[in-house]
Amino acid sequence: MRRPMVAIALAGGAVVALAGCGSGGASGSGAQAGAADDGTSLAPVQRTTLITRQTVSGTLGYADARSLLNRLGGGATEAGSSATVTWLPAEGATVRRGGVLYRLDGEAVRLLYGSTPAYRAMAWGDTGTDVKQLERNLKALGYDPGDVDGTFDGDTYDAVAAWQEDVGWTQTGRVELGQVAFLPGARRIGDVKVAKGDAVAPGAEVLQTTSRRQVVTIDLDADEQELARRGELVTVALPGGRSAEGRIAHVGAVAHAAADDGSGQGGSGDDDGGGEDDATIDVTVRLKPGSDTGRLDGAPVSVGLVDEVSRDVLAVPVTALLAKAGGGYAVDKQVAGGVQRVPVQVGQFTDGEVAVTSPQLKQGDKVVVPDGDF
Repeated sequence: MRRPMVAIALAGGAVVALAGCGSGGASGSGAQAGAADDGTSLAPVQRTTLITRQTVSGTLGYADARSLLNRLGGGATEAGSSATVTWLPAEGATVRRGGVLYRLDGEAVRLLYGSTPAYRAMAWGDTGTDVKQLERNLKALGYDPGDVDGTFDGDTYDAVAAWQEDVGWTQTGRVELGQVAFLPGARRIGDVKVAKGDAVAPGAEVLQTTSRRQVVTIDLDADEQELARRGELVTVALPGGRSAEGRIAHVGAVAHAAADDGSGQGGSGDDDGGGEDDATIDVTVRLKPGSDTGRLDGAPVSVGLVDEVSRDVLAVPVTALLAKAGGGYAVDKQVAGGVQRVPVQVGQFTDGEVAVTSPQLKQGDKVVVPDGDF
């Protein structure tokens, strides 16, 4: 005989059917009953950590997007005039130290590693952080610039000239503005803003590069900012049913107005211009290395942010709960020769499990659940 089912409301408004205290079952704490009827099975009481997550929307992309502009001043390009795009990389391609980012008027713009942007031509006698970056890159590429000291001396000149000969540049011994771009490490080609054959004006954007590290960006409602804690682990549901783990790397400190959806409301609120209810904060999630995300860029994803955590608790399947006639809950615990009805205090509900407290329960005990629930 199956246990009668009683519907009760759980946290969050969900309604779950639980086995009720029917006249055919054991009644009251400590009462004994026979072995579980047909239609039921046994589930273990487990000591675990329960985590409840709240799902928010995010966008999968790549970190550290940077625009590359036509800086001119190098090769056949004359300062102040437009340059013609003669070669472009494919979007998604990776460019490493010394590699070609694009070509203008047939002249390559090459990637070197560094945090200080290229802002001038570099020649004999110059000193500075940019020169030191140049020397460091020359050494990594196999050319000897002498001491890596930030001074463009004769050794630096010789190394630059040797590099220029190998890559097909005119051997001037100086690096013109626009010939190199200093960026932090290997770069992924993002949005390409021009097409081969286009005339690019001075200062115009040619393309964007990003790091090769994938991230998820979230515009989180400001009133939910307590869900975003730097360093917290999150789950990310990807297109195609895949999932990945990540960790919150950045939480914005300043709220900003939600993007206008074109309705003139300035957000999803009911006010005229998007009030405090429409404010969001920027949250960035860094995905775990090796996550199976493919090469998706700009794809919508769902992110499970941690809402509540109960650590080192005893937990049973929700369907093991029995609604007591006088209020509260119990479970049927397996004992020698039958089952014993044990009153429990319930805690957090999550993923079909519930935290329970009872002096009569311990880890490894077995409780009765309907067939198919375990």
